[in-house]
Amino acid sequence: MIVADDAAPDAATLTVWGEALAELFGDVELVIVANGLPSAVALELDALCGGIPDLTIHFLADRIDHDAAVLVGLDTALGDWVLLGEPRPERLPVLHALVTEARQGYQVLAAVGGSGGRRRSADNWLASGYFWLYRRLTGRTILRPPPVLRLYSRAAALFIAGSADGEMLLKAGYVAGGLPAHVAHYAGLATDAPRARTWRATVSKATRELLSATTIPLRLAALIALTSGLLSLLYSLYVVAVYLLKPDVLPGWTTLSLQISGMMFLFSLLFALMAEYVLGIYRGLAPRRRYVITRELRSPKRRHATRLNVVGEDGSFHLGMSDEVSR
Repeated sequence: MIVADDAAPDAATLTVWGEALAELFGDVELVIVANGLPSAVALELDALCGGIPDLTIHFLADRIDHDAAVLVGLDTALGDWVLLGEPRPERLPVLHALVTEARQGYQVLAAVGGSGGRRRSADNWLASGYFWLYRRLTGRTILRPPPVLRLYSRAAALFIAGSADGEMLLKAGYVAGGLPAHVAHYAGLATDAPRARTWRATVSKATRELLSATTIPLRLAALIALTSGLLSLLYSLYVVAVYLLKPDVLPGWTTLSLQISGMMFLFSLLFALMAEYVLGIYRGLAPRRRYVITRELRSPKRRHATRLNVVGEDGSFHLGMSDEVSR
């Protein structure tokens, strides 16, 4: 499964990878998610779909984040195994190694390279701090650099696509219990270049992924609200004590202080209760990502066309597509 963000993939490379995958798995479907591409690139993909067997292209109406587009591909994939990554000739041996490991029972496999584009020092420092905080809050370790190839079983792919923090699970070495994972490191394998994002987009994505992965920030806000309410209650007792013990209290100070502290106590209590109800609603709702697939193209060519059961236009049933269609 490939996400096309800017340009159409190379036809020759896709053909080579399609043949290699067909030898390893038998039935193969190449999936391209066109992430809000312009008309010129869409026309290139139309022409590409007609020449490569077992190719499916999903056109998204609007450009979304790259990781979100990957989740769209996971959600629409039909195979027993899903392979994610940019097809490059030097990565074919790594693919064979991942398939060998998958035969040992692993459900999640990742190949991590050891070289490639580096971030600036300030960006690298901030990213390290963010991933440390994410690991402390969620217990998951994010692979750095990100995997160049990822192989998921159907169960793992569905779990990631249906998780609220699916975008971060794509970068994690461990997904969930019951899904054995294996991470292979290749020192000589080049990693993908970091994707260019503005600071605003980076901060927005980091905040969204952190809040979708854990409810600790909201619980922390509720705890601060309860602490504030308790302090307001203690301040009310202090105001009453001052009124009873000091003879020179200004007129109106006690009444005004009790009103303010009482309102702060009620507001803090209401916020804490509302936070608990919001958490209950959050747990009961399944995550739903907003995306629109405007068009879907399927290649007329099939490697195993004779294995398909087809009903013709006249209602007659026969095994396999006709020779005119399968050519």
